[in-house]
Amino acid sequence: SSRQWRAQLAHLRRHRRAVALDFRGHGDSEPAPSPDAYSIEGYRDDVAAVADALDLEHFVLVGHSLGATVALEYAAQHPERVAGLLLVDPNGDQTQIPPGEPETFLEALTEDPHREMEWYFKQILVGSETEVADQVLADLRLTDPAAFRPSLESSFRTSPLPALGSYPGPRLSVVSDMNDLPYSLHNLVPELPWKLVPGTSHWLMMDRPADCNEMVDEFLATVPVGRTAATRG
Repeated sequence: SSRQWRAQLAHLRRHRRAVALDFRGHGDSEPAPSPDAYSIEGYRDDVAAVADALDLEHFVLVGHSLGATVALEYAAQHPERVAGLLLVDPNGDQTQIPPGEPETFLEALTEDPHREMEWYFKQILVGSETEVADQVLADLRLTDPAAFRPSLESSFRTSPLPALGSYPGPRLSVVSDMNDLPYSLHNLVPELPWKLVPGTSHWLMMDRPADCNEMVDEFLATVPVGRTAATRG
């Protein structure tokens, strides 16, 4: 949900235009017309639609988790519009997850989507404050359950590495302690600048908003040109 960026939006809007969007089936957005529309490509099209509708000609794009993969795909397709790319605890290259693990998770997800996703979210909410965990789980329960499996299937089959290699602009990955896997982006791409925010859950922008705001400011200072900051949840 775009509400998860509340602290960053309030901080940025003191000096910049800042926009947050909800993907189809998430937050305040309507469900997709069919489960097949829930995919990295579909979410990339959501970013494009919002950027076009709001006349965002040159902007910094921020993506969290699966949204970071989406942001990479958009930036690779529209490098002339993306002034900088900030990846917040991004998905790694999930095509490198050991065989069998994705299939086991997807099978359980089919039986009871919300129960399985809530179980998974609780694992990656370890380290968060109670109010953060409560908000994230409440947002999850409002998400279209038809989005879960196709979104994850798309993530499991999409390597972010080609898109990362195609985008030539400023980049930064901000990660939590748990994002230190063999297929994490900063482990696969040594030239990718990255910073650690220790002692948080996967939702580090909610757990440590002041620290994250400072990192956003520092990153924006490195972007040569860009009048607009667009974030996504």
